[in-house]
Amino acid sequence: MEGVSVVVLTRNRLIYVQHLFISLYNELKTFNEPAEVIVIDNSKSKDSRLIAEMCKKYGYKFQLLRGSISEARNYGVKLAKFPIVLFIDSDCEVVPGIFRGHIVSYTEENIGGVLGLTNFTGKENWVWKAIEKTSFHIAFSFAKKMDYALWGPCTNISFRKDVIEKVGGFRTEFPFDFSGEDVDIGLRINNLGYKIKCNPDAVVNHSRKAWSNFWGFCRKIFRWGRTDFHILKRHPHLSSIEFPKFTTILLLLFALSIILKPINIGEEMSELLISWLLCVPIINTFLESYKSKKITNFLFDYLSFWLIFIFELGAVFESLMNGSLSMLYKKILYGQGQLIFEWKHKVIQSWSYVLTFIIFLFILFLK
Repeated sequence: MEGVSVVVLTRNRLIYVQHLFISLYNELKTFNEPAEVIVIDNSKSKDSRLIAEMCKKYGYKFQLLRGSISEARNYGVKLAKFPIVLFIDSDCEVVPGIFRGHIVSYTEENIGGVLGLTNFTGKENWVWKAIEKTSFHIAFSFAKKMDYALWGPCTNISFRKDVIEKVGGFRTEFPFDFSGEDVDIGLRINNLGYKIKCNPDAVVNHSRKAWSNFWGFCRKIFRWGRTDFHILKRHPHLSSIEFPKFTTILLLLFALSIILKPINIGEEMSELLISWLLCVPIINTFLESYKSKKITNFLFDYLSFWLIFIFELGAVFESLMNGSLSMLYKKILYGQGQLIFEWKHKVIQSWSYVLTFIIFLFILFLK
């Protein structure tokens, strides 16, 4: 497979873009095969002009496109003139040897894509320490955990151009700017009989600073939760019955406390709702911290609980908005490894439910 077309989507964030452009330029100088960099920009006017000037300086192709992420990726594929299309996010920097790492991995006809490793670098602030307690960053290290992946983030992933065209490109018909386009296309490529090979030697560095804003990250994972509904709707074979979600039980108790408010039992349901809201997160966090033997991490474990809640809330919200109850009791199951990873956390969650109910019964008895 000779030649690689690098596609980068940009939207403001000039400092990150400049660092990426420099690292790409240095990689191009040492790469002995044909290569190009295509930049699809959707920045505000002033930043767009500056990015266009940087592209001219480094010899990159620049295209302005006011559209969704999926539309931008598809446009980049359309412009690509080489058989391998490598997607790199604008808040990353490439590590020398990345182009070679992707190209040499296409060893068989059934390799439709190659997933590289994304390392998070930079200062670990309190937001990152909470994120680290969740699974939100796991996909970025798939390349060093498995030989083949069902999907991978577009921070560092390549595909054969003809394979992208065979599956019809990235989906553009979702009701909002779909942030799970990388998940969806990976699943469709696998469904077509191709594999996504992992290569931990093809590396980018991703700045932790890009995830350092707490409320910004909350908006991001709420959107990720919403996308889960659409992914599951289009890939129902990945559907699995979930352990009772904190979010689901919370909504159920809230609904029951309203429905039963006219009668005496409504007051008890309201008290159970408050107990659930206050006790489950604290007990769950205590058990997680105790399990890890690091009670000093209590605050980060507590924050991570609410990050997971926001993700679940996004999934349930999108499900209900589309007239479906599926995300109240279902989840996406990508493989048995996911169950193994989640098992201890689900056991702790179940015990936090039991202990909270016992606390409620004790309070009720004292009354």
